[in-house]
Order: sequence, then structure tokens, then C-alpha cells
Amino acid sequence: MAFAILRAAKLKSFGEIGGSLSHTYRTRPTHNADPNRKKDNWHDLADSALVMDAIKKRMPEKVRKNAVLCVEYLITGSPEWEGWGTDKEKAYYDRAVEFLKKRHGAENGVATSVHRDETTPHLVAYVVPIDERGKLNARAFLGGRGKLSAMQTFFADCVKDLGLERGLEGSKARHT
Repeated sequence: MAFAILRAAKLKSFGEIGGSLSHTYRTRPTHNADPNRKKDNWHDLADSALVMDAIKKRMPEKVRKNAVLCVEYLITGSPEWEGWGTDKEKAYYDRAVEFLKKRHGAENGVATSVHRDETTPHLVAYVVPIDERGKLNARAFLGGRGKLSAMQTFFADCVKDLGLERGLEGSKARHT
């Protein structure tokens, strides 16, 4: 069985965001990407400057020094999933985006991209963690280990009919 994969990274500075965007938009060398397949990638905003501007516009007036400015989600599936390159792939990404909008508010979702120039296709989403009080609050979005685990379980439930299941809960495996 193939697994649904959802990972979140906290970006705490505009420098970190810029580094992530340069990878996402392929403005720096990306060794695990095939440059001949770059044309197969998709971005809902045309370039990284538009994403950075959108993130900055979402910032509250006051920002704590140690605040998480943006959460970068990576959503993919096991390489052996039979849905790659089919209508199931589009349905998977559509549900992933809808999942993030419902979880964090559509206004907090700034940009999404799909990479098809690497071995396994994946979606990258940038979300500004603004809570209902208008403050940056990544803890409310991601919480601790338990909240992240519950989010992964809920996401896997949203896509299980596409032939994907949740990975092993509590696994010590780490992405490299």
C-alpha cells in the first residue's frame, strides 16, 4: 500500500522563506530535479517575488522576534502509488489544498506549487499562521507532536479512497 505524506516546516525569517522559494521556483540549482522536466511544474503565482509579497502583506503589525512567519507544507505520496500521472493525482492535490484551506483558513494559504521534475511529484504550499485574533500563531496550527500526528491521520483519511493510507504512527523514520 502507498502512503499519503504530509510534512510541515516552520520558516522563521524572510531569509528562510526566500531560500525555500528559490528551491520551489528553481531559481537556484536543484540537484535532484531534472531541468528538462521543469516545464511540467505548476505554480499558482507566477514567481517567487509575488509569493514573498503575499506573505509580507499577511503579516500583522507586530511580529515577535521568534515568530514563525510561514509554514511550508510538502504533500506527496509513496513513489509506487499508481495514481501518479492520472486523474487521481489531480484529485489528490485538489483535496490537499482544500484540506489546508479548511484547517488554516483560505486567506492564510498564500501559494501552492506542484513539482513534477523530481522522482516523485509533490505539492508545496505556503501558509501564514494567522490565528482568529490576527496574530502569528504557529503553535495553534501545528501544536506539538500529538497535534501533528492527528493532522497526518486526518489528512490520510481525506484521501484514503484514492489508494493512499497513513504511515506508521510513532515511526522514528526521518526524511532525508
